[in-house]
Amino acid sequence: MPRRFASWILLLALLLGMGLAIGRWVWGPSDAPTATSFRAWWWERREADVAVQVGLVFAGALGIAALMPPEEEES
Repeated sequence: MPRRFASWILLLALLLGMGLAIGRWVWGPSDAPTATSFRAWWWERREADVAVQVGLVFAGALGIAALMPPEEEES
């Protein structure tokens, strides 16, 4: 296995571990009665969901526009 590939795998594992640790710290253990799950938190804050969807549609539209050939102007 090349050294560069191994470093990417290590970086990915480190980022996943940090995300898991932060998620457990923010939302607490799942068996606690006062803990809020990510699903409940995301459902209560619908504006974040809508903003992500609008951003994805905008990025998709820009991607399609970049793939289309440029229009030629007639003189």
